[in-house]
Amino acid sequence: MRENISKLQHPAVRAVVNKLYLIGCLLTITLSCWLYPILPVRAEPLTPPKTCQIGVYLTSLRDFNPADNSFAANFWIWSVCPFENMKPLETLKVLDSKEVSKNYDRFSRNENLSDLFGSSKNVFWSGQEIGTTLYYNWDTNNYPFDRHILQIILEETQLDASSFVHTPDYSGSSYQKDMNLAGWKITDFKISQVNFPYQTSFGNPSIQKDTNYRSRIVISVTINRESKVSFFKLSLGVYAAVALSIITLLLDEDFGDRMGIFVGTLFAVLVNMQTATSELGSSNSVTLIDFIHIMAIIYIFITASLLVYTRFLSEAEQEQLSRDLMRRFAVPILSGSFVVLNIVVIAHAAIVG
Repeated sequence: MRENISKLQHPAVRAVVNKLYLIGCLLTITLSCWLYPILPVRAEPLTPPKTCQIGVYLTSLRDFNPADNSFAANFWIWSVCPFENMKPLETLKVLDSKEVSKNYDRFSRNENLSDLFGSSKNVFWSGQEIGTTLYYNWDTNNYPFDRHILQIILEETQLDASSFVHTPDYSGSSYQKDMNLAGWKITDFKISQVNFPYQTSFGNPSIQKDTNYRSRIVISVTINRESKVSFFKLSLGVYAAVALSIITLLLDEDFGDRMGIFVGTLFAVLVNMQTATSELGSSNSVTLIDFIHIMAIIYIFITASLLVYTRFLSEAEQEQLSRDLMRRFAVPILSGSFVVLNIVVIAHAAIVG
C-alpha cells in the first residue's frame, strides 16, 4: 500500500497524472460546448399580440395617370375587435398616398358569432369609407400589353407588431365586379398581412430592439390593359411617315422636293414621339412605343441616304440603274424588314406583358 502511494508520488508519475487530468478537462469543456446549442432550452412564455379582423371592399379604381405616376381608389374598410377600446382604423395610415379623405365613420356593438374571438361575448365593429390618390410607378415598357399590380398599403402607426397585428378578413374582402375601368380589366384581387421591419427604434427609449416591426394590410389588385385604341392612335402617324418616305423612292420628282418630304416625315415622327412621352410618362428604359419611333427614324435616314445615292447615280448618267436599284431592291427590302421587325417586337411585348 505504502509502496503504491510512494509510486504515485514519484515526479514522473505525477506529471503523467496531471497531463491526463488536463486532457480530461479539455474534453469536458469541448463536449459541453458541442452539446449546448442542441440541448432543449426552456423558452420564456410570450404574450401573443392583440389582434382585430380587418376587411376591405374596393368600390372604385380610376384616374390612371402614368405621366403623373399615380392612380386613385375608393374603398370601404372595417374592423372587428374583441374590446371596445381597440380602434385600429383610427391609427391606420395609407402609405404612398398623395391625398386621403375619410368619410362615414360607423361603430356598433354586436354579438360574437365568429370563432376568431371565442372568449368574447360581444365584438365591436367599426367602418369607414376612404378615398385616396396613390403614387405608383407605371411600367409602360410593353405598352399596350402592360399588366400592373396596384397596391394599397395600410400600416399601424402606434403599436409595433409585438403588441398588435391585423388579421385579414379573407372571406369578406372583395371588389365591385361592375367597376368601370375604361379599357382595363381586373384579373386578381388579394388581401394579406405582413410585418414590415424598420431598422430603427424611432428614438423611443422604451424600444430596446434595433429592428421595429409594424403590421400592414396589403390590398393587391392586378389589372390588364384591354383597349389598344390609344396605341394605334400613337403609332399610326409613325407608320404613315415611314410608308411615305419609302414611297418617295419610287417617285421621279425633283431631288429637292423629295428631300423635303423626308424632312417632313422626320419632323412628324419626332413630334409624335414627344406626344407619346407626355401621354405615357417618361421612362429610363426604351419602351415598345419608343422602339417603334426609333426604328422609324432609322428607316427615314436610310431612305434619305438612298435618295442621295440615287442623285449621284443620276449625275453619272446612270438613271436606269438608279431606278432599278430603288424599285427592285430598296423599296421591297425596306418595307418588308420594317413590317417584320414591328411584328417581332410587338409579339414579344404581348408575350412578356
